[in-house]
Amino acid sequence: MSIKLPPRLLNKRESLTADDYKEIHAHPIFSYKMIKDSSIIKDSVKVAVLEHHGRLDGTGYPKRLKTKPMNLFSKIIAVADVFHAMTSERAYRKKQSPFKVLEMIFHDDFGKFDIAVVKTLLSSFANFSIGSRVKLNNGFIAEIIFIDAGSQTRPVVKVMDSGQIINLGINRELYIEEIL
Repeated sequence: MSIKLPPRLLNKRESLTADDYKEIHAHPIFSYKMIKDSSIIKDSVKVAVLEHHGRLDGTGYPKRLKTKPMNLFSKIIAVADVFHAMTSERAYRKKQSPFKVLEMIFHDDFGKFDIAVVKTLLSSFANFSIGSRVKLNNGFIAEIIFIDAGSQTRPVVKVMDSGQIINLGINRELYIEEIL
């Protein structure tokens, strides 16, 4: 979400300053203040706007007590926001593969996000991915032919040129770089 964030921050190519971070960390508060008195928006959604950059482990912003549970909408928006940000092109970096991002959210950020929300996103994403053409990090173009429920970010693919079948769950040095 980018309400109240100026384009100079959203499109900045160089490192952010301490003042830039302060401004960024304040945007959920500004957004909440804009909608808090609205009668057409549910209170749980208003809280989600405020908490969408919070994390279950107490990190994130605005700073919240670790003991205060996030509501379900906050948890969903937190995962969706990170997924969208990382899979989108930015002025300061290239977009990343949805499979790689899902793997990072699931494994690297374990404990920060609600596991049920992450698993729901993983499952939904996996369901529409079978048959998709992808580019692997070694440059091969392949088709996703099978997704194991235990390794949804590392499907089995068939290389288009050679017909070779590669299980990315076993062949860990390879990963999906891009969905074509």
